[in-house]
Order: sequence, then structure tokens, then C-alpha cells
Amino acid sequence: MKQEQQLLYKVMRNFEGMQKIEVFDLLHRMEVLLYYAKSPLQSDHLKRIISSDMDQESAVDPFGFTILPNGNFCEFEGSNDWIHIYKEVRRGFSWWNPITTYYFKTKYAPLELLRLNKSNLLENVQNTPHEIEISAFLMAHNISKRDSQGNLLLLGL
Repeated sequence: MKQEQQLLYKVMRNFEGMQKIEVFDLLHRMEVLLYYAKSPLQSDHLKRIISSDMDQESAVDPFGFTILPNGNFCEFEGSNDWIHIYKEVRRGFSWWNPITTYYFKTKYAPLELLRLNKSNLLENVQNTPHEIEISAFLMAHNISKRDSQGNLLLLGL
């Protein structure tokens, strides 16, 4: 038990001076990384996973996000085989703001939860099979436009 305490202290010293939300984000990224890593851990394999932005053939990572970097919660809105969409749930004084903020993550960058906007989406799908489809879609539609019948985001490709 004493050895585990020493190891925990040694690891936690690396977080000194960081905000708690940053540490939670980092721990989440480490959890996803460990999900994709083989056991026993080897540094060269971990480096390959980190530099390759995870396996391009796998689906979006299985870990859901619940807290955004700004401290607000988010809820899962929908997905397909390569993208997950999340909606920010506002609290406190910002709950009255009528503008809904969406976030996304893709299988091409499963560790990142990015704000859903045109530039982020285009940057994220650059040099992927979805690049041409997304570019054409974004030229014709507003990214946060909703279907009038189903109240769904019009981003389902």
C-alpha cells in the first residue's frame, strides 16, 4: 500500500499548478489511450498511437464526454459511424442564452472534443474519405441547421 501511495504522489506532482478541469481532461485522454494500447505497455507503441491519432479504421472512441473545458455539462445528441455530436447544457447565468452550442469528435481524432463549426469540421476531416462529402454539404447548408420535421441536425452523412 505504501508503494502505491508513493507512486500516486509521484504522478500527482506532475499536475502541480494545473486547473482541475485540465487534469480531468488529461486523465480522460490517458484513459482512451490505455483503451487502445496493448498490455504490457511499451513506450514505442504508445508513441505510435498518440502520433497516429488512434486507429483510422476503428469507430469513434467508446468513452463519452460529460464535462466541457468551460465547466458546463454536455449530452450526447447523435452519431453515425465516424462522428459523435454533443450539445452543451448550460447552467448558471448562461442558461438563458438562446444559442445552442454543439461539439463533436470523430474517429479521425477521437481524443478531441471540438466546437462544431465549419472550420473545425473541415480541418478534422482533411485528407479523409469524408472530405469531399463534407465540403459539398457545408457549401449548401448551415452546419447547425435542423430538420423541420424531425428536429435533427442536418449533418447526417
